[in-house]
Amino acid sequence: MSQNNIEKESFTKVLGALERMKEMSRKSQQKQDLKNWSDIKTPIILKDALARLSKDELSAIRKQFDIKNASQLKKGELIEVLTQQIPLLLEKIFRNMDMERYQIIKKIMDNGGTIVEPLLTARQFQYFRNSGILFTGTLEGKKILGMPEDLVKSQAVQEAGKPFMSVFQRNTEWIKLTQGLLYYYGTLSIQELMVLLEKYLNEPINLSDYLTVLEHASSYYYQIRMDHIGFSHIRVFDPEKVQQEQQMRKDLGFFPFTKEQLVRAGEPEYSEQNNSVLQFIHYLTENYVMSREEANVIVEECVFATKKGESPDQILQFLERRLQFQSLDSVQSCMEKVVNLMNQTRQWFLKGYTPEELSPLEQESLRPLPDRKDNIVNFTTGKKIGRNELCPCGSNKKYKKCCGR
Repeated sequence: MSQNNIEKESFTKVLGALERMKEMSRKSQQKQDLKNWSDIKTPIILKDALARLSKDELSAIRKQFDIKNASQLKKGELIEVLTQQIPLLLEKIFRNMDMERYQIIKKIMDNGGTIVEPLLTARQFQYFRNSGILFTGTLEGKKILGMPEDLVKSQAVQEAGKPFMSVFQRNTEWIKLTQGLLYYYGTLSIQELMVLLEKYLNEPINLSDYLTVLEHASSYYYQIRMDHIGFSHIRVFDPEKVQQEQQMRKDLGFFPFTKEQLVRAGEPEYSEQNNSVLQFIHYLTENYVMSREEANVIVEECVFATKKGESPDQILQFLERRLQFQSLDSVQSCMEKVVNLMNQTRQWFLKGYTPEELSPLEQESLRPLPDRKDNIVNFTTGKKIGRNELCPCGSNKKYKKCCGR
């Protein structure tokens, strides 16, 4: 068997294994969804709501509340412990919430204990299930999120809005500012975060409280992640690289955003729509058959590719998979929009600056329009063309004697 055949067979086996893994994951998720949204009768008490959960889910609640001496309990015993402990831990739950999560609980309370089909992600539903105080199910054919009746009627829940309102507002500000800082800077150490946050808030921050609040926020919003370096935006795949690039620019301070800019950027799924973004979106909708929403997704991917330091060629390779270029002119026209976008995008490596904002001595990071002559693609086959190969324009001349001159 030839080497090419061996490689092709290996590639086919890998693809097959990946497809089987995807199918297993899909079936597992379907099974979990059936359990999460099984039929339910309301009102329901805490003990019965906990009984709907698996032993692993009950253990996750126990770990979250750091309940001691319960790791070896059987499911029934663990339900009894949690039924007793959760009402006593409501204050701890509320201290880690922000305004959005409290408003969901208040809406449930005002609606008699349940709300129908709230606009939440699968992760957010799971977050509330793991909190131990909310449950999911299907009632009369509709998905609901609810709270056990005995918790709804408890004094701690009924009066949470008064003593904890300032805590909810504080946590909301912490979360949005942190998410905004990481949207623009990518990765920050805990020390860097503390310095920046205390500057914007003009007051000291209790580190222990802050880290706990952010841990809950990362599970609910899924906008940031924590690791050994500190905190990173969820789209940062190499925090060490971002940190290294920033440290190479010791004389360049972090871009001085206003507090309002950071809070706005801290909203989930925020996307900065500057002129270069809008121009690129307009270009795509005018020149290719796609909706504005589809164009926005493509441009946003280009923005994040720029933020994490990818080159114009790497972005073009991504676009070649999404767009059907008809000519060399269409490639050049598209790349003009890409380079304009890259030069106006606030980059993680540049500490939130755009390349155009840097001083002349710092503008080594500006992205020049790449020379495609040595890296051209045959738009029929999708393969790169060598300079001594026939030109893809159909002239029967070598590429270097034709369009590649």
